[in-house]
Amino acid sequence: MTDSTQKSGRLAGKVAVVLGATRPGNMGQAIARRFLDEGARVVVSGRSADGLRAFADANGCLWRACDVRRKTEIQSLADYTIEQCGAIHVGVNCAATGQSTPFEQTTEAEIDEMLGTIYKGAFFFMQVMVAAMREGGSIVNVSSAVADIMFDNHASYQGAKAGMNHVTRAVANEYGAKGIRANILSPGLTITPMLGNFMAPGMVEAFAKEYPLGRITTVDDVASAALFMASDECFMTGQTFHVTGGLTLRRNPTLAEIGASIAAATGHAAR
Repeated sequence: MTDSTQKSGRLAGKVAVVLGATRPGNMGQAIARRFLDEGARVVVSGRSADGLRAFADANGCLWRACDVRRKTEIQSLADYTIEQCGAIHVGVNCAATGQSTPFEQTTEAEIDEMLGTIYKGAFFFMQVMVAAMREGGSIVNVSSAVADIMFDNHASYQGAKAGMNHVTRAVANEYGAKGIRANILSPGLTITPMLGNFMAPGMVEAFAKEYPLGRITTVDDVASAALFMASDECFMTGQTFHVTGGLTLRRNPTLAEIGASIAAATGHAAR
């Protein structure tokens, strides 16, 4: 159960749906906990009923299984939330699936999985949310830094995330007049269960070197950003919140790196 003494009430009176909250340590569960700490009523969702039930029992929230690839299931999630809580004010979509395949070896099945879960799933989620948010509200789609910054062997994942981002901006443009904000939360590398065995020893250090703030993103960083985006303090829509420790700055090489490169190429140290 979340400790109610820690709640400051930034989401008091709000009802939030958090999709993609099935596994311990993932972004969805971190966001759901933060929302609960801030006074929201939360319904967590995702494909695994067992994971959702365990989280809900431990944290005092509601749950409903839902496959984001099926619009009818998202609609059932919204109907359940409104039936139990009376409204939906915040919708957070963390549903995703990983992919790491060289471009020429990427299969049709892998592309379909990326488009189904990431692109179509977000499209369906927003369709249902804008219809359910009768009093206005906030939609947050969790994307990835690689929608903007290149990363080897992730072309179909990058493309699906970039498509999701642009549709989110379209929703922001169309539904702002109805009091609905739609924004993109774009984390850098974050250690979550979705990575599986992808991370090898030394990889975190390699990534951290490219982050001006000196470390990679954490699920708590993501939850803090989501809280602001969900709250009434956020007067922004159609924006991408880069929670990356500065990764998107795309730096030029340092003078030391330039000198080392010159030395390696010429056999002489740069002056």
